[in-house]
Amino acid sequence: MAKRLATFRTLCIAAIGLAFVHTTPACAVDAVAQELTVSAPDASMTIKLFAGQHEGQRPAVIILHGAQGIERFAAAYSRYAQALAAKGIDAALVAYYDANDLGQMSSADPKIRQAYFSAHVATWSERVRGVVSLLVRRENFSGKIGLLGFSNGGFLAVATAADPRITAMVVLYAGRPDVQEAGAFHLPPLLALHGDADRNVPLSSGKALVEAAQAAGGEADLVVYSGMGHGFDFDAARPEAADALARATSFFLERLK
Repeated sequence: MAKRLATFRTLCIAAIGLAFVHTTPACAVDAVAQELTVSAPDASMTIKLFAGQHEGQRPAVIILHGAQGIERFAAAYSRYAQALAAKGIDAALVAYYDANDLGQMSSADPKIRQAYFSAHVATWSERVRGVVSLLVRRENFSGKIGLLGFSNGGFLAVATAADPRITAMVVLYAGRPDVQEAGAFHLPPLLALHGDADRNVPLSSGKALVEAAQAAGGEADLVVYSGMGHGFDFDAARPEAADALARATSFFLERLK
């Protein structure tokens, strides 16, 4: 049901700072999460931090939502965060949009979404690098950090992964941003998960990502899910969803240890 392709490895750049504004307990549904409001240079962001169930220093994974923001698929993102936390990895679910982004990125017109993404990906990437800066300053941080991106968040993860502090990344139904310079394509070890029936982000985008990274001397795996479309892993009842979750968690356990 899954087919594996290719291999590829890293190089990198960047960093900015963030400051805590306040912390509040998360809602009851996210019992293991702490909600942080964080100020970036251009906006405030909300982070749900799921603490890894392990004493001492821990790696961290930043989870980047898809085009429609966090709330619509919050249960799916939290499922990944809780699985990582259960394995001793801090998981930070980041709302990287500001007040204007959600409306534009929820447009039914793919041309509007693509144009808005191209115009704002650098700003979002800077915000994500700021979250990296926040996490690496934590006393219990082990020195290893990963990015987990879904669709729009996967493209954003690829755009951000040149940061040398990023150790590994997993992307689901994503590809390489059109705005990324050809000579600047260096990624950490990557796992790409994609359905071959995806009509939003075709499988060819995932393959092109792996092939480009491989050509740059990197290391990666592509797992293809037969008959699966965009967001196939959001239905927890599907065996493909369980497989994707297990693969992502195992990959981070191995790469961030």
